[in-house]
Amino acid sequence: MKNKISIAVIVLGLVASSFSCFAQPCYAARLSRKDKKEQSFLDVAKASFDEKQYDTAIEYYTKAIKLNPDNAESYAKRGNAEYLLGKYKEAVTDYSKAIELDPKRENLYYNRGIAKSNLNDYEDVVEDYTKELEINPDNVNAYLNRGTTNVLLKKYAKAIEDFDKAISLDPKNELAYFNRGIAKRNLGNYDGAIQDYTKLISLNPNYIDAYNNRGVAKFYMKKYSEAIEDYSKVIALDKNFSRAYYNRGIAKLGLKKYEDAILDFTKELEVNPKNDLAYYERAIAEVTLEHYNSAIEDYTKAIELNDKNPDYYYARGSVISKTDGDLKLAEKDLNKAIELDSKDAEKYLTRAIIYCKLEMYLPAIDDLNIVIKLDPDNTQAYDLRSYAISSLNSVIKKAKDNKVR
Repeated sequence: MKNKISIAVIVLGLVASSFSCFAQPCYAARLSRKDKKEQSFLDVAKASFDEKQYDTAIEYYTKAIKLNPDNAESYAKRGNAEYLLGKYKEAVTDYSKAIELDPKRENLYYNRGIAKSNLNDYEDVVEDYTKELEINPDNVNAYLNRGTTNVLLKKYAKAIEDFDKAISLDPKNELAYFNRGIAKRNLGNYDGAIQDYTKLISLNPNYIDAYNNRGVAKFYMKKYSEAIEDYSKVIALDKNFSRAYYNRGIAKLGLKKYEDAILDFTKELEVNPKNDLAYYERAIAEVTLEHYNSAIEDYTKAIELNDKNPDYYYARGSVISKTDGDLKLAEKDLNKAIELDSKDAEKYLTRAIIYCKLEMYLPAIDDLNIVIKLDPDNTQAYDLRSYAISSLNSVIKKAKDNKVR
C-alpha cells in the first residue's frame, strides 16, 4: 500500500520573476536604437510565451540576449520557456546566469530549484530553496517545496519543520497538511498523520487522497474497521481510484473477513487488471479458505504480471507442496524464489521440506544448514535436519544391506 507523495507544488510552482525593464529608466524617448530593438524582441517573446508558443519565445529571448547579454530578465524568462518545454538542463543554465547577474532577485533560486527537481538533483534543490528563503523568508511555496524535497530524500524530520513553517504562514495550505502527514507516517507517527489528514478533510471534504492516506495510517495502527470506512469513502468519491478496493481488501484480511476481502480484490482487478498484488493477496485469502486451486491460479497470474517477485514463487510452491501437488514444480518455484532472494530462511526451509518429501535428504540437509546459519533459533530447522539425517542414514544402511546380500 504505497502512499502517494504529492509533488504538484513542484510541478505547478514556477514563478514568473518580476523585473524592471532595464537597468536604466524605461522611458521610450531615451531608448537607443539597440535598446528599441531589444525591447521589440522582448515584446515578441512575451507575446509568444503568453500564447504558449515557447519555442518562438526562446528564439526571441535568445535574440534579445545577443543584443544585451547582461539583462537577467531575458535569461530568467527564457529559462521559464525552456522549463515548460521540458528542457530542464537549459532552464537551470539560464536561471544560473540570471542569478549571476542579479543574485538578490526573488524567485530565481526558487525556479532553479523546480527545474533541478525534474533532474532528480534533490540535494541541490534543497540548497536553492534555502537560498530563496534567505531572500524571502515568507515564501510559503519555498518551504512547501523544500519540505516535499526532503520527503523525497527521506529526511522526514526536516520536512516536517518546513511544513510546520508553511502552515504557520498559510493555515489553510492543503498540500502542507497532506505532505506533512506523509512525513509523519514515515516516522511511524501514525496518530500525527491521521490528525493532519483529518484537518485536511475538514478544509476539503472531497480530498480523495487524504481519505486514502488516512486509511493507510489507520491500517498500520491495526484500526482495520476505521481504515475500511476511509477506503469506502474513497470509493464513494471515485470508484476507479487506484488501489482503493485493494487497500480495503487488505484491511478486511486484517479483520479475517476473507470472503469479503476476495470480493474487493476481484473488484480491484476489474478496475486494474494488471495489479499483481491483488492477485497475490486474493490468493492468500483463498488459501485460508482452502481454495487451493484458485490460489495457485492467482499466484500464477501474479507471476505472469511480475516475474521478479520472489514471494510469488515461494507462495505458489508452498501451496503446491502442502496439497501434495507436483512436487517437482514446487521445487522449481522455490529454486526461483531463492534465486531472487537468497537471504530468506523460510524459503530454504520450505524447499528443504519439499526435498524431504521427494526423499532428497542430502540437499535438504544443505538447505537446513543454511536456515540455521540465517536463523539460529529456528527449532523447526533443527528438528527437520535431524529427521533428514536419520532418513539419509537409513537409506545408506539399507543400500549397504542390499549390497551384502
